[in-house]
Amino acid sequence: MSEIEPRWDPAAERALLGAAMMDPRTLDDVTVRPEDFFNPAHAQLWEVIAEESRAGRAPTPIVVAHRLVRSPIRGIEATYLHQCAEAAPVRSAAAQTGEIIAGLARLRRMEHVGRTLVSESQNATWDEAEAILDKGRSILDQTVAEAVGVKVRTFAQALESAVEEWSQPAEAGYPTGWSELDGKLNGGWRPGQLTVIGARPAVGKSVIAACAAVAAANYGVGFFSLEMSELEVVARMAAAAQGIELSHLNGGHLAEKDWERLGRLINRSRDWKVYIEDKSRITMAQIRATVRTWTRRGAVPLIIIDYSQLVTPADRGETRERQVSRILEDCKHLAKEFNTHVVALAQVNRGSTHREDKRPTMSDLRESGGIEAHADNIILLHRDDTELEGEIELIIAKNRHGQTGVIRLAWRPAYASANSMAHNSNDYRYGMDQTA
Repeated sequence: MSEIEPRWDPAAERALLGAAMMDPRTLDDVTVRPEDFFNPAHAQLWEVIAEESRAGRAPTPIVVAHRLVRSPIRGIEATYLHQCAEAAPVRSAAAQTGEIIAGLARLRRMEHVGRTLVSESQNATWDEAEAILDKGRSILDQTVAEAVGVKVRTFAQALESAVEEWSQPAEAGYPTGWSELDGKLNGGWRPGQLTVIGARPAVGKSVIAACAAVAAANYGVGFFSLEMSELEVVARMAAAAQGIELSHLNGGHLAEKDWERLGRLINRSRDWKVYIEDKSRITMAQIRATVRTWTRRGAVPLIIIDYSQLVTPADRGETRERQVSRILEDCKHLAKEFNTHVVALAQVNRGSTHREDKRPTMSDLRESGGIEAHADNIILLHRDDTELEGEIELIIAKNRHGQTGVIRLAWRPAYASANSMAHNSNDYRYGMDQTA
């Protein structure tokens, strides 16, 4: 039986590699796996490009060439990378190029199945026919499932997997600092989830974020502040953590007792696992790279982004709603990739101020469509000193895995604090001297 030449398209493989190097979003636009490339060098190069993108680096031909100096791929030189880049199609055509590569890969797998069955049939005896037929059906089903990504699983198989999962202790959440919120979120900040906290300007987003960071200081938190400077973030956290008046810190008028509390905070915070990044212009790729750097020192169970709509979009040509949707989608991926909980702050428009009930709703979130789609939890903040003087409401408008509802906290702006009214052991004493 003559050998059939495998079908593949070298030009398409080069073009897709070039498209991914010129625009990393190509990696999200296509469903091509490394093994779909016929050329082994192309498969290795695809993995390198994906690794560079996940690390937050733009996988340009120059960047990839430097990577190949450390880990060379046989047959791939710098000049070849530039040839691939020159062959790159426009972004809208990259997806179709990927479909060509994936389609040819499926055909090659089918050809392999056919050759295997022919060989088995020619060498089998008459009484092995049923066994060969059964084996062929099994191989074909498995190949089809792998090719199209279909899970061939019965309910009984799925139930067995679920029972095994249920028999294991559930992964505990990390305390938020407010026991009522822990209860609503099934134990606190749960790994792999995204929570959006939205409010109108000056309602208290940054105060809530700073309090959450203080409560997370012992288990690990990374704070991306795109609006406030590092000094402003530290001042809010110091006020909430040790009961120092925020105006004293901001104005530089610290009393003797303030200095004493500040000294105690310096000693306490030496063991804190808190990272602060205050770049005003930062992309999600840079955020991902920064988190990767932090996690080299240990797990960072909580990531706070203040606030999401200030993150620099990857594509400035897209509509604003699409840009925000992509940012929130990337936040969700960030949570899953690093097994952390991401809290993304978001602006709420002023539409609610014109209603009789001025409490915000999910639809009041600016560019709300993508936010609602990707967030596991949405918490909206509301303050009205004429109705609820000295209080701030946490309106849990969406809770994918638990209850919605309203939580009221004691509002102490002088100390950048919002305290639980439950007084449970898991409640952090914000705005108070922790050593008193």
